[in-house]
Amino acid sequence: MLHIPKSSETIVGVEKCSGESVFYFVSESYKNVFLNPPSDILEKYADDSRGTIIIKNLITDSPLEKIDDVQIPNIEKINVDLILDDDLFSHYQGRDLNAIIEKAYQYNSINEDRLYRYAQRRGKQNFVKKLIEQEL
Repeated sequence: MLHIPKSSETIVGVEKCSGESVFYFVSESYKNVFLNPPSDILEKYADDSRGTIIIKNLITDSPLEKIDDVQIPNIEKINVDLILDDDLFSHYQGRDLNAIIEKAYQYNSINEDRLYRYAQRRGKQNFVKKLIEQEL
């Protein structure tokens, strides 16, 4: 990466029906918690010095993998989310995003079928494919 972001964010992906319950549960222990926040709300109210927790609805059939009984996003989901959620990941856009994509392909085995299927679920397969092809 060319720049080091100054913010600390934890993004928790949840099934749509459980978003509010998870939000209230996490809010009991932490102050800086947001449920599906638009970028302007994060800019105004997120306190970067304490870290931000963002509760976000998972897209159906999101590519996840299980490690030690915990589901985490795989590299394909992370790449697509970085590309498409430019308001949430604004500090990773531009040349930083290009470098992330390039390094992801350089150091990982990327399943492009899974990546493009997830991008299609988000309605942006052609956009993601074009951007990735430009970077590689």
